[in-house]
Formats: sequence, C-alpha cells, structure tokens
Amino acid sequence: MNPSWLLGRPLGNALRSVVIVLLLAGGVGLCLFLAAGCASTCMIDSGPNDIAPETYQGWEWTFRLQNDTASVVIVPQVGRMMHLGLRDGVNVLRNDPALLGKPPLKDSTWTHYGGDWLWPVAQSRWPAFNKTDWPPPAVLCDAAWEGRAWREPDGRQSCLLTRHYGAPINAVVMRQFTLDPGKPLVTVQQRIVATADVRLPLTLWSITQLDAPQQVFFPVRATSAFKKGYKVMMGDAPPGPTIGCREVMAVDLIKRDLSKIGMDAPVPWIAARQHDVVTVVRARHPFSGAYPDGGCSLQLFAMGRGQYAEIETLSPEFHLRAGESRGNTLTIELLNCHPGISPCRLADRLRPEEK
Repeated sequence: MNPSWLLGRPLGNALRSVVIVLLLAGGVGLCLFLAAGCASTCMIDSGPNDIAPETYQGWEWTFRLQNDTASVVIVPQVGRMMHLGLRDGVNVLRNDPALLGKPPLKDSTWTHYGGDWLWPVAQSRWPAFNKTDWPPPAVLCDAAWEGRAWREPDGRQSCLLTRHYGAPINAVVMRQFTLDPGKPLVTVQQRIVATADVRLPLTLWSITQLDAPQQVFFPVRATSAFKKGYKVMMGDAPPGPTIGCREVMAVDLIKRDLSKIGMDAPVPWIAARQHDVVTVVRARHPFSGAYPDGGCSLQLFAMGRGQYAEIETLSPEFHLRAGESRGNTLTIELLNCHPGISPCRLADRLRPEEK
C-alpha cells in the first residue's frame, strides 16, 4: 500500500467527496476513506513488499530503511525517527541512553527520547489549553503511533506513522518517511487531517534533535522583521558567535547555557555540522499564512556546548474544519564535509538549492 495519494493532494479541496475517519480499537487502528475512488490508508496485513519489523536499542517493533549510503530507523512505539546516519556511520540524532527500549513515561507528558518528531501545535499556543508552555499538554503526551513500512517498485523504502489526537486538536497526524534508493536523503511527507472542527491554530512543527553539533547554518532575510535576522526566545543571546556569509548565518555552538532563537528565513532550510557530517533539513509548504511565534519559520534550540541542539521548521498556522487537511514536505539530507572547512565555504555548498 502506498498512501502518497493522501499526502500529495489537498483534501480540503477534495471534500466534494466525503472523508470518513474511523478510529478502531480505541485509536490503535486507523482508516481514512475517500468516497471518490474508495482509496484507503488502512493498516493492512503484511504483503510481499512490506519491510519486516526488527529490534532497535531494546524497542522490538521498529522499521529500518537503508540503502548503500544511509540507514534510518523509525520507532512507532515512541512516534519518532531515532536513527539517521551514513551507512556504517554514527547516528547523528541524539538518543537518551536512559530511555532506550522504554515506552513513554506514564507519570509525565514528556519523555525526552531525542530523535526526530512533530508537534501539531506551536509551543506559544499551549497556555491556551495547558496553563503554561511547558511541559507539553496531556493531549500532546508521548504515545505510540501506528506504523508500517514497505518497499516501492523503484527501490525507495517508506515508513508511515499515524496518530490520532483528541480535543482540542481533533486531528489525525501522518508522517511518511521515504529513503531515496541511492542517496543519504529522506523525504518526509506530513499531513494533518481534522476529525472535527478545530478552533485552535495548527502548524506542522518538525524537530530534529542532534547529538552535539558544532555549527548551525540558516538563511537570513535581508528585510527581516527581527533586528539581526533572528530573535532570542530563550536565554539572553544566540548560542555562540555568529558569522554572516552572504545572507546565510553560521552560529558556533560554544555557549555553555541553553538558548533558543527564531528566524523569519526567506527559504525554510536549516543545517547543522557534526565534525565531517552535515544534516540539512529543508521544508516546502504548499500554502501560505502567518508563521507561529511572531513569524518564525525556523528555530534553533541549543542545550549548551557539547550537548544536543534542535533544528526546527514550522509551517504557517492554519485552521481546519472536519475533513479538511494541510500538509507539507521535508527533506533531510546528510552531506560529508572536511572538519576544517570554513563556515562561509560550507554555506556556499548549502545555498544553491534556495534558488
């Protein structure tokens, strides 16, 4: 089964047909039927093209996507991509060693696994239904997602994660990870489908938590609404010294204290270097609107020198009526570089795809 029909079309415009959302067995099983054509995203029995689950770091039901250049592991039990690395290379994603193989905590809404995940509501909106903006509200607590993986005829390998969120989000969220047949390139198609009218502004907020990167790169808008092309959201300064490289900013992550900055970048991409590997995240939003947190399309959170950092993309915010949806596409690419490459030379390698 290939659910790309769902991720690739604007369901809100397709509702001349009727989308019926059925949650089975308390939300464990999920089917989405489109009246025209009777297409479905049901989790069906394994077929000849399915990728068998395997054990990863103690989690027994995980899916590995791999080619000659890269390896990816998706863990439905925690709803995250937990491994991303060059083939036979190190994992660029942070994994909390104390939480490996464990289910989400029952006495907390936040289980700090690391990895790559998505939240459908911007953090600045949480106090409207959670009193504070941390920890996450109960509706966003870490939980298991439905998951299935398969091989495409052209050699691509995909894994689909699906989760239903209750009120006030009232939506099904889907993330389909697809590994390129021959490159260290993962495409992540993301979609939120409303199961009831949603009054809360939603967004596709994707977070990639990396293990101890040294530098982060992002484009800076020449006419930015923020004084230096970014605004400080936590702490009292950016995570370290900044270097301007022709409308790309490089930040050395040497500050000891945590900090967070937000950017109104002209093109939503952000990259982080870990020695000789660069992780580049690019977002494509096929809809417009105001971005969260005062206009931030990108954010960078750094825990402190030598610790983890998060490179984040956010879509414009949107409202949905029952059956409507919005989706976007990310690409996450791994690039090799010389450990001693200058920041501006590396920025030049990252810049061309902006055009």
